[in-house]
Amino acid sequence: MRVLKFGGTSVGDAEAILRLADITRSRASDPLLLVVSAVGHTTDALEAIGRVAASGRLDYGLQVLRDLRLLHAGLAEELVESAQERRSLLTHFERDFASIERLVGGLAAVEEFSPAVEDRLLHFGELFSSRLVSAALASRGLPAVWVDVRELVVTETSHGGAEPLIEETGHRCREAFAPLLARRLVPVTQGFIARDLSGAATTLGRGGSDYTASLIGASLGAEEIEIWTDVDGVMTADPSLVPEARNIPVMSFREAAELAFFGARVLHPKTLAPAVERGIPVRVLNTRRAAGSGTVILAEAPRDGRPVRSIAYKEGVTLVHLVSARMFKAHGFLARLFEILDRHGVVPDALATSEVSVALAFQGCSALQGALRELSKLGSVSIREAQAMVCVVGEGLRGHPGLAGQVFDALGEVPVSLISQGGSEVALGFVIAESDLASAVRSLHRRFFEQAAEAAVEKEAAHG
Repeated sequence: MRVLKFGGTSVGDAEAILRLADITRSRASDPLLLVVSAVGHTTDALEAIGRVAASGRLDYGLQVLRDLRLLHAGLAEELVESAQERRSLLTHFERDFASIERLVGGLAAVEEFSPAVEDRLLHFGELFSSRLVSAALASRGLPAVWVDVRELVVTETSHGGAEPLIEETGHRCREAFAPLLARRLVPVTQGFIARDLSGAATTLGRGGSDYTASLIGASLGAEEIEIWTDVDGVMTADPSLVPEARNIPVMSFREAAELAFFGARVLHPKTLAPAVERGIPVRVLNTRRAAGSGTVILAEAPRDGRPVRSIAYKEGVTLVHLVSARMFKAHGFLARLFEILDRHGVVPDALATSEVSVALAFQGCSALQGALRELSKLGSVSIREAQAMVCVVGEGLRGHPGLAGQVFDALGEVPVSLISQGGSEVALGFVIAESDLASAVRSLHRRFFEQAAEAAVEKEAAHG
């Protein structure tokens, strides 16, 4: 069986959902299970509604909510042919929109938007889209059945990015989905949303629909997990920075995980873990070019002769430099540093140490300021903001002599603040100013892909 996950752009309008239906029909020879994200920017809109309502702007929040209601009702009118099924779907929508109105009214009264309430509010986007997709498929003769994933994916009790309880989730998924798949029905369920053991609403974090698909696929022993998005698989670089970027036909789990961690926007960083454990291939495909082969991610991928498979980056990085003479041959200094970071819930993306200094790179750490106040007691702290972390990734980095020299030679005169390679055999990362990011990524791509391709053509011509 196959798990097909469709992201927000893949259910963004009626045309996209019709493409989804065609893709589903084209794979109907296999047992199928669909995981869908919220329509378009619905999750962002719901979050905005909660925030503005809690800040005292309830009227504006209700206007945004009315726009969402009209959007989903319009999609139902376009996609569901049966008047009876359409009425049933719209009844579900109206019930849920009434629940949202009550919820945001409460937010306006208490003037607080807690993470627990935010998780409750964000659940509705996936509920709307999954009901809509299920009804649209059924309207086109596909045996779709709506399933509430909140009864199946169980997490620990935290909000904004809860960790799933793997064994309990796997047991519930097998119990719920196996009988439906045996009857050749097509379950349509939600990504991203879940509940804890007490029944409280939780989420797997933004982008967590990929994770849901991987969890379900692993629990059912899927033949393959397909991630349908709006790009032709994983690319050699971000096409918005490098128009010459090309699709990567096959790559390893380790390469894909590093790319996800270092900012590649195709996959959620946690997506691959359940699939890796079960050895299930993950294929990334483009809903607008469904005939393409996309990128398949395997436990071990064949080498293509190049040391670098792709280039990824993170923006919004803060570089922290701690200098202390007390570090020199001092036992326990780093332990104290990491104890401070741990207490504040701050995790560095990369670090480098010397005898008397530590450089650490952080992205999106709201608690960083509190940690810095304590770190300043250990030594002199300097901060550099508006930084970016660039990472070249490839299984070929291992044992490739002179690779680091080639990387930094390609950068030319771009100043590098931090270099990190020891933590991974398949990734070499470094920190530069955001203002240098575009030129650095283009230069690296030119060196490792465009010039390499030209050299290969010249070599073949010389031997021909």
